Amino acid sequence: MVVVTTDGYFLTICGPYFADAKNNDASILKHMLKSNIEEIKVWVEKDDVFVIDRGFRDSIEALEELGIQAEMPHFMKKGEKQMTTEDANDCRLVTKIRWVVESANARIKQWRYLDNVLPTNQVSHIGEYVCIVCAISNKFSPPLSTGNSLEDEQLTCKMVYLSKQINELKQYVEINNLERGTAKWTNAD
Repeated sequence: MVVVTTDGYFLTICGPYFADAKNNDASILKHMLKSNIEEIKVWVEKDDVFVIDRGFRDSIEALEELGIQAEMPHFMKKGEKQMTTEDANDCRLVTKIRWVVESANARIKQWRYLDNVLPTNQVSHIGEYVCIVCAISNKFSPPLSTGNSLEDEQLTCKMVYLSKQINELKQYVEINNLERGTAKWTNAD
């Protein structure tokens, strides 16, 4: 489990954890918070924002107890075939921010040794190897943001502005009842 900042800096690496039902993302995060691994509670402050994926949904309550806001892509509501424009746009915003986490994880996989299945006799050392790779990444890799706060702020404003726009195509499809139409295939000449 890695905790990454919005510029791709690795804050902490915990584990390894067994990949089973008891060790999903949410239970690992709850364990990290409950046992205060590496004094994680010292790093976080009230009103901090954790950008998480849906695998962490069962840890939201634990985050909220610490005053941490969790941002996660929305689930479709029961019976929905398509998200509302607002929900879809919110999901896109979260996904764009989560790109940093995925890119940071990709830096770990760039190391050939960690890009493959490891022999079982190396499992006890995997946590140390990942910590070393992340430390090297923190020291020598450039930040995953532009480093220019003005550019970052402009991009943020653009993303928020676009997320508030009306989906005209969706409206057109709904007004003309096109989502219920059946496709009629014809042979091309």
